[in-house]
Amino acid sequence: MLASPSRHRQQVCCSYPAPRRLEGTLNNTFGSKPAASSKKLAVALWLIIGSLLCPPSWGADAFRSFTIPTGYTFPTRIAIDKSDTIWFIESNLNKLGGFQIGKGAFSEHAIPTPSSIPSDVVVANSGKIWFTESGANQLGAFDPASRSFKEYDIPTIESMPSRIAADPGGNVWFTEFYGNKIGMFDPRRETFREYAIPTPSSRPTGVVADKKGLIWFLETQGNKLGRLNPKDGTIREFELPTPHESPRDLALDRSGALWFGGHMGRNLMTFNPASLKFKTYPMPGGSVIETLAVARNGKLFYSLRTSSKIGVFDPVTRKFLELDVSVGKSRPNGIAVDSRGNIWFADTEKNTLYEMDATMVQKLWLK
Repeated sequence: MLASPSRHRQQVCCSYPAPRRLEGTLNNTFGSKPAASSKKLAVALWLIIGSLLCPPSWGADAFRSFTIPTGYTFPTRIAIDKSDTIWFIESNLNKLGGFQIGKGAFSEHAIPTPSSIPSDVVVANSGKIWFTESGANQLGAFDPASRSFKEYDIPTIESMPSRIAADPGGNVWFTEFYGNKIGMFDPRRETFREYAIPTPSSRPTGVVADKKGLIWFLETQGNKLGRLNPKDGTIREFELPTPHESPRDLALDRSGALWFGGHMGRNLMTFNPASLKFKTYPMPGGSVIETLAVARNGKLFYSLRTSSKIGVFDPVTRKFLELDVSVGKSRPNGIAVDSRGNIWFADTEKNTLYEMDATMVQKLWLK
């Protein structure tokens, strides 16, 4: 089935830091004719306020929307393969969805286990699509070539697999939210290995594999960042600089730095693996990061849990930008970057996939 991309006008909501205030006074007595300088100042103030509240055409073509043909799928997490096919979780229908960008075609694939509660998805180097089944306590694999599924029971009972990642060697890694373990699955041998996290009831979530093969993960309740070395099975934990951050999603940039947001602490944070130091950036307006991804140019794109906006952070200038996704109620969720550098995200409320033109977004920083 083909989907026709629909364009709509896009408005920048806020850019931080805010512009400096225009200073001056209006010495106009009630009933008297205002001075020429006062009139000019009033006009200038009005134009500045108007431009901040209603930018006329900033980013008008920044977004394209692709409505999922089946209604109420509740799309959440997404991943993009080498052919630029978008794979996404249809959490309400227990399906794996696919969208071929070039053809504009959607596909849907029913997960064999009923009510499996799929929670995350990743593309391995082999081209297979791997996903966690939180309700079924399984890992699932989908082969796009044969359109077939395989499912594997996780050894720890009721572990509640949460987030998933694939390392350069093809192994699949996942966090066990209730099992308090980091799990690894070797697709070649079809075997599992699990690593117990030192902190009890740490509630691990986000997980990534770096270029060296090290596995990094977040502890939502433990309030720590963890590092697992698969060579010897050792785990080292790093206490977050501020308490009660409750971090969830984790991203890795090209330099190897890790990025994540606090759900309760409401901070954007980064960790340098070389210096073993954290940096914290307070979120504008106390926003909460839902999911995040790093673009080719190093900018961080993220969806916001409590609003209908997509946020951007520039690590070089340390500036934030927030973009309204669309008119009306919206809930951006999973986010990823395609081979052209464009940003894709799922909107659970609108049952839609969105493409964000990276070059258009770059121009917004110059406004």
